[in-house]
Amino acid sequence: SSGINAEYGDIEATAVGTGNAKELIDIIEEDRQLIPGDNDFTLSEYTEKCIMYGFIMLFGAVFPLAPLVALVCNVIDVRIDGYRILWKNRRYIAQRAEDIGIWQYILEFLNMIGVVVNSLIIAHTLKDNGSFLENIENKWLIAFGFEHVCFCVKFIISYIIPDVPSDVQFKMRKEQFQVNQLFEKGITKKSPVGTPTSGKNAENAV
Repeated sequence: SSGINAEYGDIEATAVGTGNAKELIDIIEEDRQLIPGDNDFTLSEYTEKCIMYGFIMLFGAVFPLAPLVALVCNVIDVRIDGYRILWKNRRYIAQRAEDIGIWQYILEFLNMIGVVVNSLIIAHTLKDNGSFLENIENKWLIAFGFEHVCFCVKFIISYIIPDVPSDVQFKMRKEQFQVNQLFEKGITKKSPVGTPTSGKNAENAV
C-alpha cells in the first residue's frame, strides 16, 4: 500500500507541476499579445513630472491654485498609468536603482530658481499706501530678505529631516551584521579540523 501511495503522490505532483507550467505559459502568451510598452517610460514620466513641478515652483505665486490643479492631474495620471501598465501594455522589466539619479539635481535647481523668481514676483507686485515700495531699491531689499528666509528654512528642514530614517538605518545595519555572521559561519564550516579561524577558536585550541 505504501508503494501505491507513493506512486499516486508522484502522479499528483507531476500533474500539479504540469498545471503550473501550463498556467505560466498561458500568462506569458497573454502578455505577449499585449501592446509593447514605451522603451523610455521612466524618462518620459520624470520629464513630465519635472516640467509640472517647474511651473509650480516658478509661477506658483502668480496662480496659487496651481498646486491643487497639479495634485488632481497627478491623481488622474497615476490611475491611467496604472491601468495601462496592468492591463494594456506588456510587463516592464524591473531594474534596481539606488536613487533617482540626475533628476535629484534638477529638482534642487528648480527649488533654487523657484525661490528667487517667486521672491521677485512678490516684491514687485506688492502695493501699499505709503511710499516705501515706490523705491525700486526697497523692492529689491524685500526680495532679497524673503529669498534668504526661504533658503534658511529650506536648509534647516533638510538638516533636521535625514535622507534615510533612523529605523531604516538600524535595519540596514542589522541586515549587514546578519550577513557578516552568516559569512563567518560559512568560513568556519569550510575550515579544516584543528585549524583556528578566529580568536575564540585559537583560545579553545590552546
